[in-house]
Amino acid sequence: MVTSFFEYPEPLQYIENRYIPKKLDGGDYVVTIDDGAWALLSKSEYNLLKTHRVSEDPELFKKLENLGIILTKSNPGKIVDDYSARFAHVFNGTSLHIVALTPRCTQRCLYCYVNPQPLSSKGFDMDEDTAKKVVDFIFQSPASTITIEFQGGEPLLNFPILQYIVEYSKKLNKKYKKHLAHTVVTNLTVMSEDILNYLIKSRVAICTSLDGPKEVHDKNRRYLGGGGTHDDVVHWIKDIRTQFAYNVHALPVITRFSLPYAKEIVDEYMGLGLDRIRIKHIIYCGLARENWDKIGYTPDEYINFWKEVLDYCFRLNKNGKKLLEGTSVLIARKLLSRDYEAFTCLGWPCGAALSQTSYNYNGDIRICDESRSFEEFKIGSVKSDDYRSVYTSPKALNAVALTCGLNSLCDACVWHPYCNNCLVSSFGQQGNPISKLPLDYDCKIRKGLVDHVFKTLVYSEENRKILLEWCSTKFGV
Repeated sequence: MVTSFFEYPEPLQYIENRYIPKKLDGGDYVVTIDDGAWALLSKSEYNLLKTHRVSEDPELFKKLENLGIILTKSNPGKIVDDYSARFAHVFNGTSLHIVALTPRCTQRCLYCYVNPQPLSSKGFDMDEDTAKKVVDFIFQSPASTITIEFQGGEPLLNFPILQYIVEYSKKLNKKYKKHLAHTVVTNLTVMSEDILNYLIKSRVAICTSLDGPKEVHDKNRRYLGGGGTHDDVVHWIKDIRTQFAYNVHALPVITRFSLPYAKEIVDEYMGLGLDRIRIKHIIYCGLARENWDKIGYTPDEYINFWKEVLDYCFRLNKNGKKLLEGTSVLIARKLLSRDYEAFTCLGWPCGAALSQTSYNYNGDIRICDESRSFEEFKIGSVKSDDYRSVYTSPKALNAVALTCGLNSLCDACVWHPYCNNCLVSSFGQQGNPISKLPLDYDCKIRKGLVDHVFKTLVYSEENRKILLEWCSTKFGV
């Protein structure tokens, strides 16, 4: 018998968007789609979805149609708009430009993701000619917002070039009229009042690392000569915030030495009057690879530590002490809105060779700052390439393709819309940018973080209220 569906008596009311389900501990199901929309469904509602019978429940039909989990004649335009908002970074050009002024440093931190050079090393500082070429290259980006972030080593060791880039970029911006910002990431150990006055006058944002109380910080971050840096860092954080009334952002990088000190690390930030803390895990690159046996931990150990920090921050807020935990905010914002959250590491594709790039002291262009310890991630040079040739090159396009997650098991993960695996971490850990995800350290951490934030938003009314308040902050986390 001949079979044909061309004369099917009733046209389909809807088709399912590509969704990924996950059964939660309580028996409910969460389903997510690529633009970040999600729905929490009962078992019976999920059965209707997976058996193509959503039409039997008009309320469920309307909800899933509005979210874009099912596609009807009424919602394609909205779905296109939602996808455009979520993936705005794919179309906007490179906005974060990280300039490594020198790999020379006053410290040798156990987890440094570059290979720092001693203070006496010669030939490692960016010169003015290279700096000019870097700025000229930056302004070829079509992005309307440009942030130039100074990194090192210790960038203040090459302060004259920092000044040159700030002044030249401001001069060039009179022509291009972009939203221009400058940031310096400094360990504060060579800070002076003259340098600080210039940074404040020029509105250069200041970021630093404070790994916690003295007994933790000084194990991770020591001077080349061996002494701890905690006292000097705290001195400058206090001075910048009080004497100069200027903001300074700090974050702690977590090593094995940090794990017993979750409460104490948070208390250190509270004691300095800082109103936010975003802890950061180490990744497999630079000195961290050499020191992994000493400073490393399992994904579960890190996730449990982070949960302890988050829970303590929630308790402080319930007692009237305002301190937000930044990682939870970044993830919650991605779960609560389809808008692009401008934190490159949680995007897919991530920002590497797309919304961010890094310029080494010699003008080499890398896909991101963390990739500077691997030559494999060089995609060009400001001395020989223009913007178009760099970002349409096979190396750049491959980097973007590899961070989409569409060529790996990321594609089948319910949390894929809210995180991504790290190309650099995968390469450092496995020697291959194409990760074996069941073995991927960074993947396990990110999935664990997203899973916990989601459950906090859904199942903890009291903590959800605090987290939503944190999400409304106007400043970066």
